[in-house]
Amino acid sequence: MTELRIPDQSHRDQAINPQQSVLLRAPAGSGKTGVLLLRFLNCLLTAEQPEAVVAITFTRKAAAEIRERIVHALSLTDSDAGGYEGQLAALATQVRERDQQRGWQLLQNPSRLRISTFDSFCARIARRLPLLS
Repeated sequence: MTELRIPDQSHRDQAINPQQSVLLRAPAGSGKTGVLLLRFLNCLLTAEQPEAVVAITFTRKAAAEIRERIVHALSLTDSDAGGYEGQLAALATQVRERDQQRGWQLLQNPSRLRISTFDSFCARIARRLPLLS
């Protein structure tokens, strides 16, 4: 069985490159969360600390889903699967190696993954930089 080529695959590949800023707009069910997961894992490969990588979404439910999917991805072993699943497993393996080298312990401390809502992100900034009266 041959693997189907996704028509916008070149755009997806650009979107997961942490060297570029991107705006990802697409309809529901088109794979935006999958692209975000791949981008987040790619960013972890270049970060000094995992807290330097931030994913922000609108709802707590979406933030929890993204965190859960990243933690699940980090538990994947390198597979022979092609396409997205293979790419996800390969990146997860690289991130686990970096995790081990840096002593991040992300699977034991998933709270180090900065995935939040806009509101909680802004509140965190406000707590760190209170207004001067």
